[in-house]
Amino acid sequence: MRKGVLTKTSIKVLLSLLLLIGSFEPVVSASYGGSKPADVTFESYFPLREVRLLDSPFLDLQRKGKEYLLWLNPDSLLHFYRIEAGLPSKAAPYAGWESQDVWGAGPLRGGFLGFYLSSVSMMYQSTDDKRLLKRLKYVLKELELCQKAGKDGFLLGLKDGRKLFAEVASGKIKTNNPTVNGAWAPVYLINKMLLGLSAAYTQCQMEEALPILIRLADWFGYQVLDKLTDDQIQRLLICEHGSINESYVEAYELTGEKRFLDWARRLNDHAMWGPLSEGKDILFGWHANTQIPKFTGFHKYYQFTGDERFLTAATNFWNIVTQNHTWVIGGNSTGEHFFPKEEFADRVLLVGGPETCNSVNMLRLTESLFCQYPDAAKASYYERVLFNHILSAYDPEKGMCCYFTSMRPGHYRIYASRDSSFWCCGHTGLESPAKLSKFIYSHSKRIIDGDPDIRVNLFIPSILFWKEKGIELIQQNRLPESEQVSFMLNLKKKQELILRIRKPDWADKVTFIINGKVEYPILDKDGYWVVNRTWARKNKIILQLPMHVYVESLMGSDRYAALLYGPYVLAGRMGTENLPTTFWGKMNNTAMNKIDLNKIPVFRMPLKQIPAYVKSISTDTLKFKIDLKEFDNVVVEPFYKVHFERYAVYWPISY
Repeated sequence: MRKGVLTKTSIKVLLSLLLLIGSFEPVVSASYGGSKPADVTFESYFPLREVRLLDSPFLDLQRKGKEYLLWLNPDSLLHFYRIEAGLPSKAAPYAGWESQDVWGAGPLRGGFLGFYLSSVSMMYQSTDDKRLLKRLKYVLKELELCQKAGKDGFLLGLKDGRKLFAEVASGKIKTNNPTVNGAWAPVYLINKMLLGLSAAYTQCQMEEALPILIRLADWFGYQVLDKLTDDQIQRLLICEHGSINESYVEAYELTGEKRFLDWARRLNDHAMWGPLSEGKDILFGWHANTQIPKFTGFHKYYQFTGDERFLTAATNFWNIVTQNHTWVIGGNSTGEHFFPKEEFADRVLLVGGPETCNSVNMLRLTESLFCQYPDAAKASYYERVLFNHILSAYDPEKGMCCYFTSMRPGHYRIYASRDSSFWCCGHTGLESPAKLSKFIYSHSKRIIDGDPDIRVNLFIPSILFWKEKGIELIQQNRLPESEQVSFMLNLKKKQELILRIRKPDWADKVTFIINGKVEYPILDKDGYWVVNRTWARKNKIILQLPMHVYVESLMGSDRYAALLYGPYVLAGRMGTENLPTTFWGKMNNTAMNKIDLNKIPVFRMPLKQIPAYVKSISTDTLKFKIDLKEFDNVVVEPFYKVHFERYAVYWPISY
């Protein structure tokens, strides 16, 4: 849509029609004209409203996530926004990172609200719960009031934020990570609010969100960025800033206003995209989650400019992290920082393992790159992270997310409290339950000769409703307890359809049964089975995916190894010795109580011999024992099921 072509009335009529046919794409109000990306991406995801989860651990997590979103008090999250706008507060703020001093950097005031906006928006799409939409409308109205009271577009809960950024605009910039002039990550706060407003607009068609977004983006652009040299902006970017470059490309995408793309260019951190565009692994010692979101922004910038240096940087970064910096559960770093591959054997003994935030942001980057080039390697990595880090990071009672997932043998997790933590991993922890269905299915962005295609990326029980094409795909499975995955493909009429199903790297001899007949689909170069035919109105596809126990060495070392079964990492239950009195708490209550490593059983044999000693003791609820004397009384289960006790993901190896 081009600026000035459509009136407000015609926009509303068009929006209503799009909603009726279930094919909504982000649209803009009559005041703005959107901009389309360069013709560089080839795969698209289905809207969250077109995919519904069925009974599984993922649906359980989604329900707990929605419950927490509805439990939170929006007025408490809005407290500092109203205060900074000169308006009276309606409720006291929450504790923890929302309002209390952390590490001498002060609170991350109001940092939760941007994630709340994006999470509520996605969860509404995923569940169609009208209570969420009501919350979203309320928060947007409050933010509009705060922004109007300020009169200049500023919209943050940051204490004396205007004064801070006036100092920055004057050239007074003292940065480290995580502060700018003593304030904790102020540009990160802008980024998260912009992402939340964008989600409300694109996910839930809240037209009132776009003007709020534009005013905030313009305030930072005109009042700060335009007054700084490129070198000064690069100095500002030393501090953690999320994917602020992505937010400005997105503002350009939604409005077509070139100034946002110009600002996005200046917000690309050269210290990262420069070396990574040359394939250099310079990540050692860098704060991991500060870097990861930048690369989603670099890829977004490439999509709207065609500048291949940024595509190369994003691709190289993904490859380097997954190949050189990743634990068996898919997470990366320890103590929040990247480290050399040869240090894994020492780092596994630390209590601060991979940070949940990192995995959330690596999944976002994977989603973006997958649209560029959809292949089984990216989908397999996504599966490893989602099934083993994300799913395991939430406690099964309250659904709260942990900060670190220790890889130290015999350690345990501590989870956020509902009202007094608000860690960064609680921020991103809001979003994951809301978008669990995003990556299960995708389709070609451009459909050749009108024949639709569906790509099955993940084996998660769910229903895809592709209303535009009259297609319903129902996936059922009980992985890992059962090896069978079944699909019911229901069409409004007999039609051509290309079905692509990922060949999992954990299954060997796979049996394909289509409408009662064993078939042997072609496996394409990207790792997907391809079934291209004219389908009847009712079809059943059954996959037998034989699973087995296998072993994966600790990266960079032969001193530790992990057990896996199918897509799941296995963990041994290691008891309750010297555990804390509560598993929910503030940062100073994080898991610190170690046990002696001499209490951890050791495998005294070559890796290839280990699986033979892992014996199933239950199939209804998958459990194993290890048939070795040292491992007496150790029960082994999928890691996501082990909570409120000590566990071992990595086992010492000595022979």
